Parts: sequence; structure tokens; C-alpha cells
Amino acid sequence: MSFALSRKSVASGLALFVLGALPAAAQPPGDARRGQEYAKAACAECHETGAGQATPPYSQAPSFTDIAKTPGMTAMALNAWFVTSHPTMPNFIIPERAKEDLLAWFATLRAAAKQAPKS
Repeated sequence: MSFALSRKSVASGLALFVLGALPAAAQPPGDARRGQEYAKAACAECHETGAGQATPPYSQAPSFTDIAKTPGMTAMALNAWFVTSHPTMPNFIIPERAKEDLLAWFATLRAAAKQAPKS
């Protein structure tokens, strides 16, 4: 009898584990449009966040396009940058969802930079 209960308990526990993991696995990747909107709202004071935007006059910060084109600037490198304090950047916390969206926006910028004619 105890064997039957423990098998049933294990099966129930496994089912709950699998079902609990489904929402995380089903979460869509970041949204580039939302990433661009977040960048305009939170980063545009210092960075040019997209084509056509004037570079802030008092800023020495690189444009998002230049950051995206930087060799080795992968999603992993950007994630590290997002969570590391820098003396020239305000110390603010980017919400996880916004990080995913920013990564999608950087991927869009990177792809556009690869397609742009070389000067």
C-alpha cells in the first residue's frame, strides 16, 4: 500500500513540476518595439536610441546603433552591462521584462547595421 501511495505521490509531484515549468518555457522572447519604447523613455536622455533621433547635446554616451555594431556585443555581454554599475551611467535597475525587450531591440539594430552599406 505504501508503494502505491509513493508512486502516486511521485507522479503527482512530477506532473506539478512539469506544469509549473510550462509558463516559463512558453514565455515569448523580448519584443523589439517595447524595447525601443523603453529605450526612448529610460535611455534617450544620454543615448541616441534609434535612427533619426538626434544625439543628446551634452552626452558622450555611444548610440545604441554603435553599441549594437560593436564586435563581441552579444546578448550575454549586454546582459552583463545591464546589471553592472558604471561611473558614467546612472545606477538604475532595468526590470527583467525590459531587459528581454531591450535585447530584442539591440538584435534589430544589429541586423539593420549588418544590412547597411559600408562607408
